[in-house]
Amino acid sequence: MTVRDHTIVSFLNRQGVELVPAHRSECDRFGLDLPALPGWDAVPEHLFPHATTVLCSSENAVDGFVPNAMVLVGKLTRSVDSKSLLECGFGDSRVLPGWLEVSRDRAPLRGLPSVSIAGRYEWDGHLLFARTRYVVVHHIVDQYLVQVTVTLPDSLRDRMGRLADEFVDEVRIGRG
Repeated sequence: MTVRDHTIVSFLNRQGVELVPAHRSECDRFGLDLPALPGWDAVPEHLFPHATTVLCSSENAVDGFVPNAMVLVGKLTRSVDSKSLLECGFGDSRVLPGWLEVSRDRAPLRGLPSVSIAGRYEWDGHLLFARTRYVVVHHIVDQYLVQVTVTLPDSLRDRMGRLADEFVDEVRIGRG
């Protein structure tokens, strides 16, 4: 199997499961609460119709690349094994051009199954740093996959890396 065979999309395709985008109102059902990023602006929903939330920091743009935080939530058309699904989250990052892994973990997020990966990659002439967390949420009979990613120019990593970690690690899911 290739690295591409170990991505979330390839796993779901093999399982015959679709991931249907969930917008903020649906995420309120299971208590998705995102940390604030002071000075970052919400991107209008119509620009990223499949995203749950996109934030950006235009004032920190470097050579035309704007640091951004993206939250994608998808409802699975049927439940799958959480551990097998999350293992493929690492593959999503590893297919990025020139990916150099900095860290990864399989630690739960507030008791929910989760994985996290961080690293550098090249995109459109930019050297970028990304930190991503995937979390599987079961709400009543539905299963959701939550992806939280912060991407910034690697040159800002020393200054903004802690902010990326806090956003990815401080996501709250659940009531209470």
